Amino acid sequence: MDFGIWAYPWDVIDEGVDSVGDRVFNLGISELNLATNYHSVQTFNPHNPERRTFFSRASAYFQPDGGYGRLKPVVNETMGDNDWVAEIDDGFRGTPIDLNSWTVGCHNSRLGANNPDLTLRSPHGDSLVFGLCPSQPAVQEYLVNLVRDLDSRASFNRIELETFDYFHGRGSGWHHDKFHIRLGALGEFLFGLCFCDACRDIASSTGIDVSHVQDTVINAVDALATSQIPHDLATGDWLVEHPAVFEYARQRCLTLKELYGDLAGVAANTDLGAYIGMFDVEASWRQGLDLNLLADDLDYYKVLAYGSDAAETVKPVKTAKHLTDAELHAGVLPAHPHVYDEDTLLDIVGALDDEGIPQVSFYNYGLVPDKNLEWIGTAADAV
Repeated sequence: MDFGIWAYPWDVIDEGVDSVGDRVFNLGISELNLATNYHSVQTFNPHNPERRTFFSRASAYFQPDGGYGRLKPVVNETMGDNDWVAEIDDGFRGTPIDLNSWTVGCHNSRLGANNPDLTLRSPHGDSLVFGLCPSQPAVQEYLVNLVRDLDSRASFNRIELETFDYFHGRGSGWHHDKFHIRLGALGEFLFGLCFCDACRDIASSTGIDVSHVQDTVINAVDALATSQIPHDLATGDWLVEHPAVFEYARQRCLTLKELYGDLAGVAANTDLGAYIGMFDVEASWRQGLDLNLLADDLDYYKVLAYGSDAAETVKPVKTAKHLTDAELHAGVLPAHPHVYDEDTLLDIVGALDDEGIPQVSFYNYGLVPDKNLEWIGTAADAV
């Protein structure tokens, strides 16, 4: 079993590239999953020597090339004219640590707010600015160029994709978002089902009555909001009764199949992986991800298996095995709110090893305390 760890570039730069490289290598880690293009965030950094917190709007931590169209990554303001990815790459070159690109795609509130016509469009017509819609040709062009640009740097062993999909519902939440009703899983899905012009055109071209679908979804969301439909009604049960909505949603899976083929085509120098399980692995289809359909265009999936014990961690991995024959890696969060002691982490890593998982990544170098990093070293040494 090989081990990786996610990291933010500001932590690596602030602590020193050589220092971080030596530290993670001594923990038994051979891969660093570096945030290269990332969503808006505030982090608390317990062992960063320069700061305890870092605020960032959705940003790139490299200097993009000139090959983009309407949408282009926005360089992080703190980084300015520097190129943190290049600095870290230079520092790691010739070391035992492989660098991977941790790459966020459609979840970009900065680009969404500046380009509302390219965002997910709720059934009620609202722009969901946290999510670019991958049905939009300009968004597809942006995503393909992002992977092409990162691949061309020859810096990365892997490019890992996060939210290269339909980031439905409330996304990860908006700052001070206010939802005082229980939408439930069904309501989250329907509220975030996109009806932008591109999604409508794709569905209409297959003979789907889009206006009927949209009216059905609007009525259902409003009924959920007023408790006329129970919030815990299973999404699958509702879709069985509304097959036109199912077919509309199914088109998103086919759209992503074409997109992922294009992404694979420009990832000439790296392995290409995708994160699954940000919500539930079995619900990946709600984001337009058909795991079996996309497997031919990916080298592996990374299951975000953030559990509090071995059984809880292994469960999404087992689910993924039922849904795809693709190679599976796993991500583990060895800290609050899941893991509070070394023995639990040992059990989790041991259980993943028993499942035949070849690679485990830990979240996140700069976010967990020093003692938790020591637990990672113990767990890596035990398998």
